[in-house]
Amino acid sequence: MRKDYIDWLRNIGILYLFLYHTARIFDDLNPFYIKGETNVFSSLVIHSSFWFMPLLFLLAGMSSFYALQRRTAAHYIKERFLRLLIPLVIGALIIVPPQGYYARRFHLHEEESYLAFLKRYFTDISDWSEYAGGISPAHLWFILFLFLISVGLLPLMLRIIRRQYSPSWMRHPLFIVLPFAGLSVLSSLPDVSGKNIFLYAGYFMLGFCMVTSDTIMDLIEQHRRHYLVVTLIGTALLFWEIYTIGSQSGFVFTALHLLLYWVTLLTMLGYGKKYLNRKSTFMTYFNPAAFPVYILHQTYLIMIGYYVLKGINHGFIPCLLWSQGLKTNT
Repeated sequence: MRKDYIDWLRNIGILYLFLYHTARIFDDLNPFYIKGETNVFSSLVIHSSFWFMPLLFLLAGMSSFYALQRRTAAHYIKERFLRLLIPLVIGALIIVPPQGYYARRFHLHEEESYLAFLKRYFTDISDWSEYAGGISPAHLWFILFLFLISVGLLPLMLRIIRRQYSPSWMRHPLFIVLPFAGLSVLSSLPDVSGKNIFLYAGYFMLGFCMVTSDTIMDLIEQHRRHYLVVTLIGTALLFWEIYTIGSQSGFVFTALHLLLYWVTLLTMLGYGKKYLNRKSTFMTYFNPAAFPVYILHQTYLIMIGYYVLKGINHGFIPCLLWSQGLKTNT
Protein backbone atom coordinates (compact mmCIF):
# COMPACT_ATOMS: atom_id res chain seq x y z
CA MET A 1 0.00 0.00 0.00
CA ARG A 2 1.54 3.29 -1.11
CA LYS A 3 1.77 6.03 1.51
CA ASP A 4 1.59 9.40 -0.19
CA TYR A 5 3.22 11.30 2.68
CA ILE A 6 6.39 9.24 2.19
CA ASP A 7 6.56 10.38 -1.44
CA TRP A 8 5.87 13.98 -0.42
CA LEU A 9 8.60 14.04 2.22
CA ARG A 10 11.14 12.32 -0.03
CA ASN A 11 10.49 14.72 -2.89
CA ILE A 12 10.63 17.72 -0.56
CA GLY A 13 14.01 16.45 0.64
CA ILE A 14 15.30 16.10 -2.92
CA LEU A 15 14.03 19.51 -4.01
CA TYR A 16 15.60 21.00 -0.88
CA LEU A 17 18.98 19.92 -2.24
CA PHE A 18 18.82 22.76 -4.78
CA LEU A 19 18.74 25.26 -1.92
CA TYR A 20 21.27 23.32 0.12
CA HIS A 21 23.94 22.93 -2.56
CA THR A 22 23.48 26.51 -3.71
CA ALA A 23 23.99 27.63 -0.12
CA ARG A 24 27.14 25.49 0.08
CA ILE A 25 28.74 27.85 -2.41
CA PHE A 26 28.28 30.79 -0.02
CA ASP A 27 28.42 29.25 3.48
CA ASP A 28 31.08 29.65 6.17
CA LEU A 29 31.94 25.97 6.40
CA ASN A 30 34.26 23.57 4.60
CA PRO A 31 35.60 23.96 1.06
CA PHE A 32 33.32 23.25 -1.85
CA TYR A 33 33.83 22.82 -5.59
CA ILE A 34 33.37 26.55 -6.06
CA LYS A 35 33.15 29.25 -3.42
CA GLY A 36 31.62 32.72 -3.44
CA GLU A 37 31.54 35.41 -0.80
CA THR A 38 30.17 34.15 2.51
CA ASN A 39 26.74 35.34 3.60
CA VAL A 40 24.75 34.74 6.77
CA PHE A 41 21.65 33.33 5.07
CA SER A 42 23.58 30.55 3.33
CA SER A 43 25.38 29.66 6.53
CA LEU A 44 22.09 29.45 8.43
CA VAL A 45 20.64 27.21 5.73
CA ILE A 46 23.57 24.81 6.03
CA HIS A 47 23.60 24.79 9.83
CA SER A 48 19.86 23.99 9.89
CA SER A 49 20.07 21.25 7.24
CA PHE A 50 20.97 18.42 9.61
CA TRP A 51 17.70 16.62 8.88
CA PHE A 52 17.52 15.97 5.15
CA MET A 53 20.02 13.14 4.59
CA PRO A 54 18.82 11.19 7.66
CA LEU A 55 15.27 11.78 6.38
CA LEU A 56 16.07 10.30 2.97
CA PHE A 57 17.55 7.15 4.52
CA LEU A 58 14.65 6.88 6.98
CA LEU A 59 12.11 7.14 4.16
CA ALA A 60 14.07 4.62 2.08
CA GLY A 61 13.71 2.14 4.93
CA MET A 62 9.97 2.80 5.11
CA SER A 63 9.62 2.34 1.36
CA SER A 64 11.57 -0.93 1.53
CA PHE A 65 9.05 -2.36 3.97
CA TYR A 66 6.19 -1.71 1.56
CA ALA A 67 8.26 -2.88 -1.42
CA LEU A 68 8.94 -6.24 0.24
CA GLN A 69 5.23 -6.75 0.86
CA ARG A 70 4.71 -7.21 -2.88
CA ARG A 71 8.15 -8.31 -4.12
CA THR A 72 10.28 -11.37 -3.64
CA ALA A 73 13.81 -10.97 -2.31
CA ALA A 74 15.20 -11.70 -5.78
CA HIS A 75 12.95 -9.06 -7.34
CA TYR A 76 13.93 -6.55 -4.66
CA ILE A 77 17.66 -7.12 -5.29
CA LYS A 78 17.15 -6.87 -9.05
CA GLU A 79 15.29 -3.60 -8.60
CA ARG A 80 18.05 -2.22 -6.32
CA PHE A 81 20.60 -3.18 -8.94
CA LEU A 82 18.73 -1.50 -11.79
CA ARG A 83 17.59 1.60 -9.91
CA LEU A 84 20.68 2.21 -7.78
CA LEU A 85 23.85 0.47 -8.91
CA ILE A 86 23.59 1.06 -12.65
CA PRO A 87 22.71 4.79 -12.28
CA LEU A 88 25.57 5.06 -9.77
CA VAL A 89 28.10 3.69 -12.23
CA ILE A 90 26.81 5.81 -15.12
CA GLY A 91 26.64 8.90 -12.92
CA ALA A 92 30.19 8.38 -11.62
CA LEU A 93 31.49 8.05 -15.18
CA ILE A 94 29.52 10.84 -16.85
CA ILE A 95 27.68 13.13 -14.42
CA VAL A 96 30.23 13.59 -11.64
CA PRO A 97 33.53 14.38 -13.48
CA PRO A 98 32.50 17.92 -14.56
CA GLN A 99 32.31 18.86 -10.88
CA GLY A 100 36.00 18.05 -10.42
CA TYR A 101 36.84 19.83 -13.66
CA TYR A 102 35.22 23.08 -12.56
CA ALA A 103 36.69 22.72 -9.07
CA ARG A 104 40.20 22.69 -10.54
CA ARG A 105 39.41 25.58 -12.87
CA PHE A 106 38.02 27.62 -9.99
CA HIS A 107 40.51 26.87 -7.21
CA LEU A 108 43.68 26.12 -9.19
CA HIS A 109 42.91 28.33 -12.20
CA GLU A 110 43.72 25.51 -14.61
CA GLU A 111 42.84 26.09 -18.25
CA GLU A 112 43.23 22.57 -19.65
CA SER A 113 40.53 21.09 -21.86
CA TYR A 114 37.91 18.75 -20.44
CA LEU A 115 39.35 15.82 -22.39
CA ALA A 116 42.82 16.47 -20.94
CA PHE A 117 41.28 16.62 -17.48
CA LEU A 118 39.50 13.28 -17.99
CA LYS A 119 42.74 11.53 -18.93
CA ARG A 120 44.01 11.85 -15.37
CA TYR A 121 40.75 12.21 -13.44
CA PHE A 122 40.03 8.49 -13.15
CA THR A 123 43.50 7.75 -11.79
CA ASP A 124 43.68 10.67 -9.34
CA ILE A 125 42.87 9.19 -5.93
CA SER A 126 44.70 11.89 -3.99
CA ASP A 127 41.60 13.30 -2.30
CA TRP A 128 38.42 11.28 -1.80
CA SER A 129 36.87 14.13 0.17
CA GLU A 130 35.64 15.38 -3.19
CA TYR A 131 36.44 19.05 -3.63
CA ALA A 132 40.01 19.01 -5.00
CA GLY A 133 39.14 17.67 -8.43
CA GLY A 134 40.13 14.02 -7.97
CA ILE A 135 37.93 11.00 -8.59
CA SER A 136 35.01 10.80 -6.19
CA PRO A 137 31.39 9.62 -6.05
CA ALA A 138 30.52 13.23 -5.09
CA HIS A 139 26.84 13.53 -4.14
CA LEU A 140 26.21 10.01 -5.46
CA TRP A 141 27.63 8.63 -2.21
CA PHE A 142 23.99 8.53 -1.09
CA ILE A 143 23.13 6.06 -3.86
CA LEU A 144 26.18 3.91 -3.07
CA PHE A 145 25.31 3.80 0.63
CA LEU A 146 21.64 3.13 -0.10
CA PHE A 147 22.50 0.19 -2.36
CA LEU A 148 24.89 -1.36 0.19
CA ILE A 149 22.47 -0.81 3.07
CA SER A 150 19.34 -2.09 1.34
CA VAL A 151 21.07 -5.24 0.06
CA GLY A 152 23.14 -5.84 3.20
CA LEU A 153 20.13 -5.54 5.52
CA LEU A 154 17.79 -7.59 3.34
CA PRO A 155 18.10 -10.79 5.44
CA LEU A 156 17.18 -8.85 8.58
CA MET A 157 14.24 -7.15 6.86
CA LEU A 158 12.93 -10.49 5.56
CA ARG A 159 13.23 -12.00 9.02
CA ILE A 160 11.21 -9.16 10.53
CA ILE A 161 8.51 -9.56 7.89
CA ARG A 162 8.31 -13.35 8.23
CA ARG A 163 7.96 -13.10 12.00
CA GLN A 164 5.52 -10.19 11.67
CA TYR A 165 7.60 -8.38 14.24
CA SER A 166 6.76 -4.83 15.21
CA PRO A 167 8.63 -3.12 18.09
CA SER A 168 6.17 -2.53 20.90
CA TRP A 169 8.38 0.12 22.53
CA MET A 170 7.81 2.35 19.49
CA ARG A 171 4.17 2.63 20.52
CA HIS A 172 5.08 4.90 23.44
CA PRO A 173 5.55 8.66 22.79
CA LEU A 174 8.68 8.83 24.99
CA PHE A 175 10.24 5.48 24.21
CA ILE A 176 10.16 6.21 20.49
CA VAL A 177 12.65 9.00 21.19
CA LEU A 178 15.19 6.51 22.57
CA PRO A 179 16.73 5.41 19.23
CA PHE A 180 18.98 8.47 19.44
CA ALA A 181 21.07 6.49 21.95
CA GLY A 182 21.64 3.67 19.48
CA LEU A 183 22.37 6.16 16.73
CA SER A 184 24.96 7.77 19.00
CA VAL A 185 26.75 4.43 19.34
CA LEU A 186 26.66 3.88 15.57
CA SER A 187 28.07 7.37 15.01
CA SER A 188 31.25 6.35 16.84
CA LEU A 189 32.03 3.68 14.24
CA PRO A 190 34.45 4.44 11.38
CA ASP A 191 33.28 6.73 8.60
CA VAL A 192 34.45 7.66 5.11
CA SER A 193 35.12 11.38 4.60
CA GLY A 194 32.70 12.20 7.40
CA LYS A 195 29.93 9.96 6.07
CA ASN A 196 29.04 7.07 8.35
CA ILE A 197 27.30 4.16 6.60
CA PHE A 198 26.53 2.49 9.94
CA LEU A 199 24.67 5.56 11.17
CA TYR A 200 22.65 5.82 7.97
CA ALA A 201 21.89 2.09 8.15
CA GLY A 202 20.46 2.81 11.59
CA TYR A 203 18.11 5.45 10.17
CA PHE A 204 17.15 3.05 7.38
CA MET A 205 16.20 0.23 9.77
CA LEU A 206 14.36 2.58 12.10
CA GLY A 207 12.25 3.71 9.16
CA PHE A 208 11.60 0.09 8.22
CA CYS A 209 10.49 -0.79 11.76
CA MET A 210 8.30 2.30 12.17
CA VAL A 211 5.90 1.26 9.43
CA THR A 212 5.50 -2.32 10.62
CA SER A 213 2.45 -1.07 12.48
CA ASP A 214 0.03 1.74 11.69
CA THR A 215 -0.22 2.33 15.43
CA ILE A 216 3.34 3.61 15.53
CA MET A 217 2.79 6.16 12.79
CA ASP A 218 -0.56 7.20 14.31
CA LEU A 219 1.23 7.85 17.61
CA ILE A 220 3.86 10.00 15.90
CA GLU A 221 1.11 11.99 14.19
CA GLN A 222 -0.77 12.40 17.47
CA HIS A 223 2.26 13.77 19.34
CA ARG A 224 3.71 15.84 16.51
CA ARG A 225 3.21 19.13 18.38
CA HIS A 226 5.28 17.92 21.33
CA TYR A 227 8.06 16.83 19.02
CA LEU A 228 7.87 20.19 17.24
CA VAL A 229 8.43 22.08 20.49
CA VAL A 230 11.51 19.96 21.26
CA THR A 231 12.75 20.48 17.69
CA LEU A 232 12.46 24.27 17.91
CA ILE A 233 14.15 24.45 21.31
CA GLY A 234 16.89 22.05 20.21
CA THR A 235 17.54 23.97 17.00
CA ALA A 236 17.84 27.22 18.93
CA LEU A 237 20.35 25.59 21.28
CA LEU A 238 22.26 24.19 18.31
CA PHE A 239 22.59 27.67 16.80
CA TRP A 240 23.70 29.01 20.19
CA GLU A 241 26.39 26.33 20.31
CA ILE A 242 27.60 27.03 16.77
CA TYR A 243 27.78 30.81 17.14
CA THR A 244 29.13 31.00 20.69
CA ILE A 245 31.42 28.10 21.58
CA GLY A 246 31.61 26.61 18.09
CA SER A 247 30.42 23.19 16.90
CA GLN A 248 31.38 20.61 19.48
CA SER A 249 32.30 16.97 19.04
CA GLY A 250 32.71 14.20 21.58
CA PHE A 251 30.18 11.54 22.53
CA VAL A 252 27.99 13.71 24.79
CA PHE A 253 27.54 16.52 22.25
CA THR A 254 27.09 14.00 19.44
CA ALA A 255 24.35 12.27 21.44
CA LEU A 256 22.59 15.59 22.06
CA HIS A 257 22.84 16.45 18.37
CA LEU A 258 21.40 13.08 17.38
CA LEU A 259 18.58 13.52 19.88
CA LEU A 260 17.68 16.74 18.06
CA TYR A 261 18.02 15.12 14.65
CA TRP A 262 15.80 12.19 15.63
CA VAL A 263 13.07 14.31 17.20
CA THR A 264 13.14 16.54 14.12
CA LEU A 265 12.48 13.48 11.96
CA LEU A 266 9.58 12.50 14.21
CA THR A 267 8.20 16.01 13.81
CA MET A 268 8.43 15.85 10.04
CA LEU A 269 6.84 12.41 9.91
CA GLY A 270 4.02 13.51 12.19
CA TYR A 271 3.15 16.61 10.20
CA GLY A 272 3.75 14.84 6.92
CA LYS A 273 1.33 12.06 7.78
CA LYS A 274 -1.22 14.60 8.99
CA TYR A 275 -1.17 17.03 6.07
CA LEU A 276 0.64 15.38 3.14
CA ASN A 277 -1.00 11.96 2.95
CA ARG A 278 -2.80 12.82 -0.27
CA LYS A 279 -2.20 12.64 -3.98
CA SER A 280 -1.37 15.61 -6.18
CA THR A 281 -0.69 16.23 -9.84
CA PHE A 282 2.80 17.46 -9.04
CA MET A 283 3.68 14.35 -7.03
CA THR A 284 2.38 12.12 -9.81
CA TYR A 285 4.79 13.84 -12.19
CA PHE A 286 7.74 14.24 -9.84
CA ASN A 287 7.82 10.75 -8.29
CA PRO A 288 9.50 9.13 -11.33
CA ALA A 289 11.59 12.27 -11.94
CA ALA A 290 12.93 12.58 -8.39
CA PHE A 291 15.81 10.15 -8.78
CA PRO A 292 17.14 11.63 -12.06
CA VAL A 293 16.84 15.09 -10.51
CA TYR A 294 18.94 13.96 -7.57
CA ILE A 295 21.62 12.53 -9.85
CA LEU A 296 21.83 15.59 -12.11
CA HIS A 297 21.19 18.56 -9.85
CA GLN A 298 24.61 19.18 -8.27
CA THR A 299 26.57 19.07 -11.53
CA TYR A 300 24.31 21.67 -13.13
CA LEU A 301 24.41 23.89 -10.04
CA ILE A 302 28.21 23.86 -10.01
CA MET A 303 28.49 24.56 -13.73
CA ILE A 304 26.04 27.47 -13.53
CA GLY A 305 27.60 28.73 -10.29
CA TYR A 306 31.09 28.67 -11.82
CA TYR A 307 30.15 30.99 -14.66
CA VAL A 308 28.06 33.26 -12.41
CA LEU A 309 30.95 33.66 -9.95
CA LYS A 310 33.40 34.11 -12.81
CA GLY A 311 31.22 36.88 -14.19
CA ILE A 312 31.02 38.54 -10.78
CA ASN A 313 34.77 38.26 -10.16
CA HIS A 314 35.55 39.77 -13.55
CA GLY A 315 33.02 42.55 -13.11
CA PHE A 316 30.90 41.39 -16.05
CA ILE A 317 27.63 40.90 -14.18
CA PRO A 318 27.87 44.12 -12.08
CA CYS A 319 28.66 46.09 -15.26
CA LEU A 320 25.77 44.44 -17.07
CA LEU A 321 23.37 45.30 -14.26
CA TRP A 322 24.71 48.86 -14.13
CA SER A 323 24.26 49.30 -17.88
CA GLN A 324 20.72 47.95 -17.67
CA GLY A 325 20.05 50.44 -14.93
CA LEU A 326 21.29 53.29 -17.14
CA LYS A 327 18.99 52.18 -19.95
CA THR A 328 16.06 52.06 -17.55
CA ASN A 329 16.81 55.53 -16.20
CA THR A 330 17.11 57.03 -19.66
